Amino acid sequence: MINRVRNWQGPGVSLGRGILALLLVASIVAPVSAQSDSADRSLKTVFEDFLHFSVLGRFDVADSLASELLGHEDLDPVALLRLSQENARSIDTLVILINNSTISPQAREILDVILEGEHQLRQDVERIRANIEKLGGDPQNEYYAIAALADSGEYAIPWMIETLKDESKEALWPRIIAALPKIGRPAVNPLVMALQASNERIRRVVINALGELGYAQALPYLLDTLSSTSVSPESKAAAVNAAARIEQWNGRTFGDESATEHVRLANQYYAEHGSVRADDRLAMANVWYWDDATQFLNAVPVPTEIFGAVMAMRCCERALDETGGREDAVSLWLASNIRREARLGLNTESGDPSEANGEDKTRPENFPRALYFTGSAGPRYAQQVLARAIADGDSAVALGAIAALREVGGASSLIGGSDDIEPLVAALRFPELLVRIRAAEALGSALPRRPFSGSELVTPLLGNAVALTGKTNLLVIDPDQENRNRVMGELRNADTHVIGAGTALAGMDRARAELESLSGIFIASDVSGPEADDAIERIREQYEIAASPIVLMIKTAQRAAAEPLVERMFGVEGVDASADESGLIRAWRAAADEVGYQSIDRDFAVTLALEATDVLRGIALDGQTVLDSTTAERPLIAALSSPNEDLRFAAVDVLSLMNSGSAQAAVASVALDDGVEDALRLSALSGLAESARRFGNRLAGDAVDALLEMAFDEPDLTLRTAAGQAAGALNVESDKASRAILKFHRG
Repeated sequence: MINRVRNWQGPGVSLGRGILALLLVASIVAPVSAQSDSADRSLKTVFEDFLHFSVLGRFDVADSLASELLGHEDLDPVALLRLSQENARSIDTLVILINNSTISPQAREILDVILEGEHQLRQDVERIRANIEKLGGDPQNEYYAIAALADSGEYAIPWMIETLKDESKEALWPRIIAALPKIGRPAVNPLVMALQASNERIRRVVINALGELGYAQALPYLLDTLSSTSVSPESKAAAVNAAARIEQWNGRTFGDESATEHVRLANQYYAEHGSVRADDRLAMANVWYWDDATQFLNAVPVPTEIFGAVMAMRCCERALDETGGREDAVSLWLASNIRREARLGLNTESGDPSEANGEDKTRPENFPRALYFTGSAGPRYAQQVLARAIADGDSAVALGAIAALREVGGASSLIGGSDDIEPLVAALRFPELLVRIRAAEALGSALPRRPFSGSELVTPLLGNAVALTGKTNLLVIDPDQENRNRVMGELRNADTHVIGAGTALAGMDRARAELESLSGIFIASDVSGPEADDAIERIREQYEIAASPIVLMIKTAQRAAAEPLVERMFGVEGVDASADESGLIRAWRAAADEVGYQSIDRDFAVTLALEATDVLRGIALDGQTVLDSTTAERPLIAALSSPNEDLRFAAVDVLSLMNSGSAQAAVASVALDDGVEDALRLSALSGLAESARRFGNRLAGDAVDALLEMAFDEPDLTLRTAAGQAAGALNVESDKASRAILKFHRG
């Protein structure tokens, strides 16, 4: 089970404050001895003891009991569910333990087992069929049977439909027909698929049930029946009435074109709107299909994270099946497919079919990667997908769209005629650095010939990519210098660079001046000029750091105001201002998870730097693009000292193509440094010659003298030859050049 208890609102959760008070007070009571560790202790006894010692605040004992419970030979999800139902406060206790205790991981696992038991019980086929039979009993039995079927939810629908097909069960049909709408919202998704039943009587039952239920997500499927040639006039009339009832239930009039309504519903699924969202307490959610051959409903479970994306794709497919090339349906399908891949843990920038993930059983075995579809659709659709991703702040979808644009887009399709609103240009200001770099790479590779809004950002962003080190860059803001220094010391290590400041404005200025990226901000609750809430708002307004995870270091005097601030603000986690390294890092990771922050490790940083230098090389070689590679000169010069050999060679190559005296001097300094490996010196000498041929001699006299000395006296003939060629390209004075001849004169 995937852990999803943060938003749990189980029965009786309002009692939680009382239990929390008990936990806090009882944590100071006298020690209590744990029960015997005897191996024959029942599951019930261990569970009750766990809850008992948890409420007493004896978390050391409760932790041991939790381990015993989770390892018990009789542990069964349904059995544990029933034990939890016997104790009215058990779920509340577990939720509070998860959020407020040292045994949070163990409590989370126990709650997951209980949720799994609930899930298993709901889908038990024999239980469902028995409850369908009980519908034929007296009113009290019928009432309890309906309640049990509603508890089974969507899992009851296939068997209720199946019973409606069984003529030997005809006596139950009126009861089933009356019960179907009482299942509630979970019935809608399987019922809309059952509209494909070939039996017209069954179809009309389903139509009427959907009208009774009143959920708007059924409307596009009802409209589908109106255009179907295989649906009887009676069923079409029932569908018209059901659609009218749904409009009445929702207090609004919907359109009468099913394709448009399918796209509307697809947008709701994509946005994970509350009315169509899967139950995020569960690890899996069902996508329902109607089997024409067996005339039966089948569920295909998918990870809950991708349910919305999968359902959005299905709705778009329905719309396209009806109207063909609807652009809104195509672009939404593409975006949904990229999001589906991202949530399955796949790299949305990759088209490698070997990375395909088998967790989505709704896709055929040889289903291509998202990049194939987005690239094949062309730049117009990729731009539409990117526009959606930017509006949503979805970096994974943005990266997938940009990857497709790099494959298929030229300057005209990437920038187009509306410079100020084109999605790829807007991506240059996306909160996440990686998206900004990818957008800069795409625009730089297109070699645009005319200025556009944002063109001044492209090469500096490529320079940022060159400067990436793979380190985590953190900013600590605290007016208390002693605590600021302590926190910086706790966070700093070989892979983490930390800077500090006493005010938010000073900290942001330092970050802009000194860091190519910002991985997180730690800000004290008593900061001023501006104060913490204002400072966080300002951070979120600056695109370069807007997506940074933020940790609010809470001090005692501001605790009452700070805790609601943490709850209210996205991507902000609170921690006590005196927290040690583990507490600080735990809070930072929680904030990072909430904003979807992706760290760039050392290897990936090098990959990005090499890709950026390749784009910069193309810009420098082109000579006609509006982009100026020299704005990336400083990080390229710094890259000459990189520990990565490939990056050093790439930096020399690009600097050699820049019309800049400092770039030429930097290349010369590498060539003249006898502490540099010979291969790089040879590359620098070749680059120096190239620079001289393109831009002339821009070296200072002492550098020229050193080069000539190398050309005359270097023992290594290969290096001496290359130095001589560079000196020749620099067009040095003839009397100095003659020394090369006279040096070997034998009289």
